[in-house]
Amino acid sequence: MLDGLFNQAGIDVLERTIQFAGQRHRIIINNIANLSTPNYRPRDVDAAEFRQSLAKALKKRHATHPGLRSTAPIRPKDTADITFTDQGMELNPRPKGEGILFHDRNDRDLEGLMGELTENTLAHRTATELLRARFATLQMSIRERV
Repeated sequence: MLDGLFNQAGIDVLERTIQFAGQRHRIIINNIANLSTPNYRPRDVDAAEFRQSLAKALKKRHATHPGLRSTAPIRPKDTADITFTDQGMELNPRPKGEGILFHDRNDRDLEGLMGELTENTLAHRTATELLRARFATLQMSIRERV
């Protein structure tokens, strides 16, 4: 009974999104910290690949388990940058190599990194707020309050 409450459609998707954004945040922060390190090449994972893999897993779940209250777990496929496990994921960042190498062979782009950090922070904050709202609704239901 309780398992069905906490595995409602959407909670697992938000959980995966928060996990991805949290791990990607560490990668972006590491890039910012090494902004002036000689021979450092910024690394990142492809957020679009994550979204596509998650969307395909959702479509597959909806096709095999129709209905909004499906408790079937989502099973995203691994990508070049992301290895999914039952409880989380492992990110394998690769060098981006999009910018111009400076004299110290560093590929710095502070504006680009700050843009990525902002986008990632907003994704994390949005998923966290949606998850908080979902749990608040569940809490109201359990307490039988409106």
